[in-house]
Amino acid sequence: MEVVEINHKRNSKLMEDYFEGASQIESFFDYPYTKSDNYIRRSKELQTRDYERSEITKRLLAFNQKYNCSSETVVNIEKLLKRNSVTVVGGQQAGVLTGPLYTIHKIITIVQQAKEQEEKLGIPVVPVFWIAGEDHDFDEVNHIHSVKVAKLFKRKVEQQNDLKQSVSDIHIDKHAIKKLIEEVLRDNKETENTVDLKQLIENSLQESKTYTDFFSFLIHGLCKRSGIVLLDAHDEEFRKLEVPFFEQLIKKNDRLNEMFLNGANALYNQGYGEPIERSENNSHLFYHLNGTRLLLQKTKDGHFADKRGYVHFSETKLLELLAKEPQNFSNNVVTRPLMQEFLLPVLTFVAGPGEVAYWATLKEVFHLFNYKVPPVVPRLSITVIEPKIEKTLARFDLLAEEVMIKGVTSVRGQLSFWDEKEQIEETLHEVLSDVERIHQPLKDLVAVYDKGLEAMAHKNERMLKKEITFLARRLEKSVRQNYEHELLNFDLIEANIIPYGGLQERSLNIVKYVNEYGFDFIERLFELPLQLNEKHKLIFLK
Repeated sequence: MEVVEINHKRNSKLMEDYFEGASQIESFFDYPYTKSDNYIRRSKELQTRDYERSEITKRLLAFNQKYNCSSETVVNIEKLLKRNSVTVVGGQQAGVLTGPLYTIHKIITIVQQAKEQEEKLGIPVVPVFWIAGEDHDFDEVNHIHSVKVAKLFKRKVEQQNDLKQSVSDIHIDKHAIKKLIEEVLRDNKETENTVDLKQLIENSLQESKTYTDFFSFLIHGLCKRSGIVLLDAHDEEFRKLEVPFFEQLIKKNDRLNEMFLNGANALYNQGYGEPIERSENNSHLFYHLNGTRLLLQKTKDGHFADKRGYVHFSETKLLELLAKEPQNFSNNVVTRPLMQEFLLPVLTFVAGPGEVAYWATLKEVFHLFNYKVPPVVPRLSITVIEPKIEKTLARFDLLAEEVMIKGVTSVRGQLSFWDEKEQIEETLHEVLSDVERIHQPLKDLVAVYDKGLEAMAHKNERMLKKEITFLARRLEKSVRQNYEHELLNFDLIEANIIPYGGLQERSLNIVKYVNEYGFDFIERLFELPLQLNEKHKLIFLK
C-alpha cells in the first residue's frame, strides 16, 4: 500500500477554518486540537476527577467479550483500572455490515490517536468506540451502497422501525439481512476470501439479536488485532451508572438549553450555519415509552412532555422514573458528549466534519457542568484506489486527485463518440425536415381531390419519420457499442472513487475490500503511517 496526501477542498467553511486553526473557530473550544501542549494540560485536568473505573471496566469486559473480542481489547479495557489512564473516544451508529467506510476510518483514527498519545504522554490511553445504539433513525443504518460491474446499487434491509425504537432494541430480521448479504456478495466477484467472509458474516448474524449485536460481532471480527474497545450507549448496565448525571441534566435543564442556544447562536452569527436545530424548549433528553423513543420538551408550566402528548411529567415525577427505570432514558447530540465526559476520562474526541460542527456549540454547556470541551480531533479521510482503478486512470492520463476535484465529465466529453452522436442527430433532423418538404405536395393534392384521405396522408408521413428515426437510433446504438468499453471505464472510475459525486468513504462499504484483498486488509490499514492532519489520504493498493 502507498499513501499519498492531497489537498481536498471541503464544502464547509467551518472545517476549512478548523484545520487552519483560525481564531474565530478555535474560540468555540477549550483545547484547540492542533496545539500539542493541550494534550498534556487535558491529561492533567482529568487526573483531578474521579470515575467509576472498576464498574466501567467490569461492564466493558462483559460487553466486549460477548462479541469475541481479542486479547488486545481486554488488555486495553483493563488499563482503565489505572488512575492515570485516559481514553480516546469516537463513535457512530451501528450500521449494517459496519456501515459506510468512514466508520472504519474513524476506528483507525481512534486507535492511532490512542497509541500516539500513550507514547507522548507516558500514560495508558484506551481507544473507545462509542456505539450510538440509542439512536432510532433506522433509515440511516439499514443500507449500504455496493458496486456491481460499474454501477452503484443501494442494498437495503427490508425492515421497518415504525415504533421509533433505538437500534440496540430492534430485533434483527435475519431473513432480510441474509438477502442483503447475498446481494452484496453477488455484486462482488468471488475470490479466495469470499467463503470465509460469508461465514464470518453469517456466524455474526446467527449470534445476534439486535443490529448493535451484529455490528459489534463484525467490528471485532474484522478489526481483530486493533484493540478497539466497544461501548454501547444504550447498554442497560451503563444506564445505571449514568443515573447521577441524568439527574443533573434534568435539574439544570433550563440552563442547559440556554447555554446551548448561546453557543449555537454565536456559531451561527460567525457564519458557520446551524449544525443542530435551535429550539427554545428542547430538553435534549429522550424518554422511551413501551420501546418508542420520545423527545422531551419543556412546557410553559416547566414540565417535560413530548410533542404528541403521550407523556407529561413534572420534574419530580421524571426524577422518580429515572430512579426506577434508567433504561428508559437516553441522550441527544447535545447531552451525549456530556455523558461521555461524565463516564470516561476523555482525553480527545475523534469526530467527523458534522460532529466537529455541533461540538462547536457546546462550550458553554460543558462549562455549566464544570467540564471543559476535550480536544476534538478530525477523523482520517481516506480514499482507497484499487490496482484496476489506477490502471484505468492511467489509460486516460487521469490522476485520482484530479478526478476527486473535477470528476470525469470533461474527459468523457472528449471521446469522439459525442461528435459522431451529434453528427447522427444533425443528419436525422435534416432528413426529417426533407421528408416534411417532399411530402407536402402530396398532402396538398389530398386536400384538393379527396379530403377524406387527409388522416391517411398524415399517418403516412408519421410512419416515414418513425422508420427514419428508428434507423438513426439503431445507428447511434451501433456507434455507442464501439465506445461502450470506454464509457464503462468512466462509470467504473466514478463509482469507485467519487460515488454519487461525493467521497468514497460516505457510500462504499468495507466488505468489498475484504472480499477482494483479504482479512488482513484492515490490519494493513492500521499499520500505515497515516498522519492526523488536514490532508485527504489516497491509499493505492499494490
